[in-house]
Amino acid sequence: MWIILGLMGAFLLYGYAVQETDVDLAEVQSETRRASLVRIMRNLAQPNLVTHDSEEVTISADVLVPCPEGATAPDSDTSGDIYLVVEPSCADPGDIVTVTGVGFATDSAGQVSFRPDSEFDITRPLEGFTPDSDGNFTVDVEIPNRTSENLQQIEATTRVQVGTWLNREVVWTDLNENGIEDDQTMPDSGVLVMQVPDLLTIPGAGLALIEDDEPKQMFALGEDFAAASGPAEGLRMSAGVVAETDFLIVEADQGTGTITLTGPGGQDLNGLQILLYDPETGNRSGTHAVADRFAHSPRLSENALETWDKIVETVFMAFLATTLGTLIALPLSFLAARNLMRDIRTTVTNLALNLLAIPIGGLIGLYLSRWARSWTSNIDNDWVRLVLVILIPIGLVYTLRAILKEEDTEAPTSRERAITTTVFIAAGFVVAIWGFVLAALLTSIGTSVGWGFIGNFIAIIGEVTRLLLPVFAIVGAIGMMMNFGSKLGFALNDRLDGAAIRAVNLPLAAAAGAIIAMMIGAIIDWFYQFDNLWTSRWIPGIVGALIGLYLAARVKKSQGVGVGMIVYYMSRTLFNTLRSIEPLVMVIVFVVWVGFGPFAGSLALSLHTAAALAKLYSEQVESVMSGPIEAIRATGATRMQTIIYGVVPQIVPPYLSFTMYRWDINVRMSTIIGFAGGGGIGFLLQQNINLLQYKDAAAQMLAIAIVVATMDWISARLRERLV
Repeated sequence: MWIILGLMGAFLLYGYAVQETDVDLAEVQSETRRASLVRIMRNLAQPNLVTHDSEEVTISADVLVPCPEGATAPDSDTSGDIYLVVEPSCADPGDIVTVTGVGFATDSAGQVSFRPDSEFDITRPLEGFTPDSDGNFTVDVEIPNRTSENLQQIEATTRVQVGTWLNREVVWTDLNENGIEDDQTMPDSGVLVMQVPDLLTIPGAGLALIEDDEPKQMFALGEDFAAASGPAEGLRMSAGVVAETDFLIVEADQGTGTITLTGPGGQDLNGLQILLYDPETGNRSGTHAVADRFAHSPRLSENALETWDKIVETVFMAFLATTLGTLIALPLSFLAARNLMRDIRTTVTNLALNLLAIPIGGLIGLYLSRWARSWTSNIDNDWVRLVLVILIPIGLVYTLRAILKEEDTEAPTSRERAITTTVFIAAGFVVAIWGFVLAALLTSIGTSVGWGFIGNFIAIIGEVTRLLLPVFAIVGAIGMMMNFGSKLGFALNDRLDGAAIRAVNLPLAAAAGAIIAMMIGAIIDWFYQFDNLWTSRWIPGIVGALIGLYLAARVKKSQGVGVGMIVYYMSRTLFNTLRSIEPLVMVIVFVVWVGFGPFAGSLALSLHTAAALAKLYSEQVESVMSGPIEAIRATGATRMQTIIYGVVPQIVPPYLSFTMYRWDINVRMSTIIGFAGGGGIGFLLQQNINLLQYKDAAAQMLAIAIVVATMDWISARLRERLV
């Protein structure tokens, strides 16, 4: 009976699912949809990876129209490898003749046309053709009503691919349309004079020198150019050098129609263009390529090269996202492991003092970082910065050694504690100064050395350091204040009895609860903009104080508060919330923040990666064997030592496996976030799909499949060696 009921339930469930998913088999059988599907599948099976240049080949055969009495029909020339035969070769208008082609290329269709006897170069298309596997074709065509006593022609025109991979040929493309094979390199004199009278037609126009689609110089014909509208609006052009580049327009003479360009002798001119902008409309009015294009045929297509660039961008975007996400997830994963957090308890006194230390330490760290940045902002000499970067750590180490004891044999006095605290605060301030000096030095070196991506990377490290230093200062100050609060809490609990400690806990817990609740209210007010202090500050403060009073009154001195489980549930909630937000949504926010491109995609993937890996890591920590942990604890090891020696050795192999798998996931997710402006190959894929260019899209899909398969193979090899 249960089986029958289960089958009936499944039947009803799947029936409702079919209804909700709009299953329509009539659409599946539609001939129109089948034809579209066949077309798309065939295009996807032919990725656009190779460009074959082609040349037009025309073969003709003579005909007489009409047939004069007693005239002999012209014979077709069949002596070559490729020829046409027209039967009959003498016909009247409206007659049907048979055209047979021999030796044509098998991979391209063509057109049969009629070329009349005329002073103009005209043809009349008659019929298309497709050669068979032997390169032959036969079509019947109707002779048009064009009579002449002279011979006329039937032509077969097709395009033949140039070169093969074993015998590539150089193809010339006249980009500047002057009919001359221009040199691709700058003359040894470093001066190139171009005759472009058709370009210099608008008085007061603006010229833009473009190199690989990047504007390098603006040049005005006559007075300064400033368009009031159009694409050139905002561009400032003057008769002189505005931007530094290898090539410069030094003269543009409308009278002679010449443009004089200077640059290094022998330098490649490929990719250089000159654009003309109308001064009234701001629209582009003309384009002139500086050099022609000489390329081998066959060659990798532009789509293949763009796909390669974007797939490399995608892989490294996923790599950076995985690295950053892993760095965030590693420490947080231990906070979300139940077996490590469930036995962490603290007294109400310690909890209240630690909570109070958070805003106090945050303010101290914020002001220290601001003072440090202000003190270092006036240091603008790199040599001075270098000296400070070297001397500050050395001086700090020797100072700390001289002031602090190497080994505490006796309990420190109050005066020694005060000195130690002061030294650590001063040391933190000095470290902040050193960090800002180092950041400024790295930024300056990276922007001035010009070592390509290496210099850019050094500059980025400096910028990241400068941005993160306030965060580190705030976190460090909070940690120091929480440490001070913990020591004070332990001292109070040791010296006071139950009634006295409860009397201390009541105001401390109320103050801590009120401050934390008011901070939460301020955050909520930032999002929802209540603009009402009573709603956003006082009510949360009162509620928080009451919660603190309730906690202090209910929890006894010997019980403590399970802060470990509180942190555990907060961490889990945070990770689950972040994982529930798709990177496609996250990237929209980051695109608004940092702009379109792979940087926004990397940040979105990093956030999602951190949440996902933290969950996986924490679950792995929860599944470790408890024996080694208990054995290490039995030796009197601290909690940190227990984690390092009892937990970490058990989780390294699965952590590596999870990280590699996440990199694989990020590569595939990068293809999706590109649809929302997150960079990577997804941008190309979206563009080609929207334009119905399925052959181009197939190239991107193939690249994604190859990369994912390669990364899966690498991951498997690494797991074999490391796990």
